[in-house]
Order: sequence, then C-alpha cells, then structure tokens
Amino acid sequence: MSRAAETAPRRILSLRDAIGLIVGTIVGVAQTNLKRMLAYSSIAHAGYLLVGMVGGGEDGGAAVLFTLLVYALMTLGAFAVVIAIGRRGEPNEEIEDYSGLGFRYPFLSASMVIFMLSLAGIPSLAGFTGKFFLFSAAIEKGYVWLVIIAALNSTVSIYYYAGVLVQMYMGEGTREVQGVNHRPYLLVTLFVTSIGTVALGLFPTWALELARSAMQSLS
Repeated sequence: MSRAAETAPRRILSLRDAIGLIVGTIVGVAQTNLKRMLAYSSIAHAGYLLVGMVGGGEDGGAAVLFTLLVYALMTLGAFAVVIAIGRRGEPNEEIEDYSGLGFRYPFLSASMVIFMLSLAGIPSLAGFTGKFFLFSAAIEKGYVWLVIIAALNSTVSIYYYAGVLVQMYMGEGTREVQGVNHRPYLLVTLFVTSIGTVALGLFPTWALELARSAMQSLS
C-alpha cells in the first residue's frame, strides 16, 4: 500500500476532527445551562482524543488512554458538583444559579475550580497534561495545522469554563444548597476526582507509562 493510501484515512479523520472541535466549542460558548455546556464540551474533548488518534502509534494511543482517564475524572467531578448543588424540584443547572456560592461553600467551589480549569486546559492540571500528550503525538506525524486548530479551540473554551467561576465568586446570590455534609458518596467522589485531577497533572509519568504498556500489549 502506498504512503498516500495509508495517510488518506488519517486526513479524512483529521478533517472530521477539526469540524467536531469547532462545532463543540462554538455551541458550548452559547450555553447558559451547565449540563448542556458540559455535554457540548464532550464533543470538543472527543475532538482532542481524535487528535491523538490521528497521530497514532504507541505515543498517540498512550496519550488517548491517559486522556480518557483524565476526562473521566474531570467530568465525573463536575457532575458531582452539579448534583450536590441541585435539590429536589430545583436542579440548579443554570450557570447563574451558581452566583455567590464561591465563598459560602468552599469545598464545592474549590472542587469546581479544579474541574473547570482542568477542562479548559490550564497548566499543572491533568486536562492540560492530557492535551499536551495528544498534541505532541499529532505534531510528530506532521499534523501541525490540526494541533493549531485544537489549541485555538482550547483557548476559546476558557471563556465558558471561566464563566462558571466568575458567577461563583463574583456573582451575587443567596441561594442555599445542601452541599455534601449529609451525602458521603458525593464527598468521596469529589475528594477522589479532585485529588486525581491535580495529581495526574503534576505527576503524569506513571499513568502514561501504564497506558504505554497497555498499548504495547495490544501490538
């Protein structure tokens, strides 16, 4: 099989990836409902995973596995905060519902800060580390243009992730929520996902090597 024939599927995949990244990010910016925002964010993050798949090889595969773990932690944690702030008859899913919660519920708010900044790809958190590995794998295969599009989309996404934090710490609100004091399952979930998101950002090597070993076992 010729080199052109081998790369044709990757070119098609990279074009679909670019479209998915752009659509997911643009639609996410327009959302005022946190659950819907996270749903459209998942489209963009699927695009980031495809960046690693386009890169392919052992490094690309390991980056995809690593980022899947990271994304699971970030998303599970973010939805745990949504559940904790919601209450029967009042789901509190609109971003404006989070106004003023920052200083009144410090543990919930600090957890949400970690998840939102990690999803946005802020350095030292796991979301940034995962994107770095994915982008590196694609650059090695020559897909610099795709990485540029992905990086630009990641930059734009900061706008809607930061919007949640602005509401929490700068918005005015007196809404009372149950929190996690009487729901230990949420407390444990938030603790594990928060620590995991920070730890995988600061110390990613062991998880990446485990992912690389998994890729080697498949080859």
